Amino acid sequence: MADPRGVLIPGDDGVTVRFERAYATTPADLWSAVTDPERLARWLGPVYLGAGRRYELRMGDDLPSVEQNATGEVHECDEPHRLVLTWSFPGEQPTLLEVRIRAADDGAVLVLEHQVLTESAARGYGGGWHATLDQLDDHVAVRPVRSWTELFDAALPAYRGVG
Repeated sequence: MADPRGVLIPGDDGVTVRFERAYATTPADLWSAVTDPERLARWLGPVYLGAGRRYELRMGDDLPSVEQNATGEVHECDEPHRLVLTWSFPGEQPTLLEVRIRAADDGAVLVLEHQVLTESAARGYGGGWHATLDQLDDHVAVRPVRSWTELFDAALPAYRGVG
């Protein structure tokens, strides 16, 4: 199996956190897991779609406009291959998140790139997305979804030491 760790890639417009993870499911099922609000709520958090292409992802308590919520706008949705959206988190500049899904011999591969981050934010998001993608693996494998906090605490040291 491929290395589940993400990489931090410096660029002219900031740092990109990139993950490439294999999942034992079909591309259509993986797409559903990352885009269907009912399924997202099981492993990531409730997501609410607003006017236009706006969204609010509630990763803590299911309350509007609190510090654990990410908001943004969907810019591209090419089912079941590619999703591009802005990602705004309280106290941070908006960034760009891209998810691509492709078929593999033994399932599906998800590539996640969180772009235009500062170096310190990229290190935190590295640990955060690592934990989140572990939760996605639990969800598609129909296992109990593990605690994000425990997964994050275990993953973060690997990203703090990068560079």
